[in-house]
Amino acid sequence: MILVCVGASEYKMDRLLTIIDELCDEQILDGKQIVAQIGSTSYSPRNFKSFKLIGRDEFQTYIEQADLVITHAGTGSVIPPLKLGKKVIVFPRLKKYKEHLDDHQLELRDVFTNSGYTLSAENKEELLEALSSVPSFIPKTFVSNNKKINDMVIDFIERS
Repeated sequence: MILVCVGASEYKMDRLLTIIDELCDEQILDGKQIVAQIGSTSYSPRNFKSFKLIGRDEFQTYIEQADLVITHAGTGSVIPPLKLGKKVIVFPRLKKYKEHLDDHQLELRDVFTNSGYTLSAENKEELLEALSSVPSFIPKTFVSNNKKINDMVIDFIERS
């Protein structure tokens, strides 16, 4: 099962959901194997199950059942599946698409991807490439309270 997560922000992230629908239309992904948390978006997925927001425990169950998580670069959506050893593709929200106020998710994506925890993509072509890398990708084991990651995130927040 693939879990897609766009977060709980008031900003929409229709771009990722549209791409997932296109990949289902192209039979690259099987919509029957996808469930998405779509937050405040007005987009209605055609090919896969979705929900706006649910409780933390229910969301945790979806993470536990997932073989792959495709998520925006919010730490609350990236870290839980990493703690469970899940494969994660980070798809950051971008300012130019009005998905967030700034591009801080690019920096967070870089921290996770450059450290070997995740794969990443910013568009359909890169998502296709990341999806093709999933079978051979072995994510670095995420250690909760990892001092280096914490220091990097704190440094990023302090610079913002």
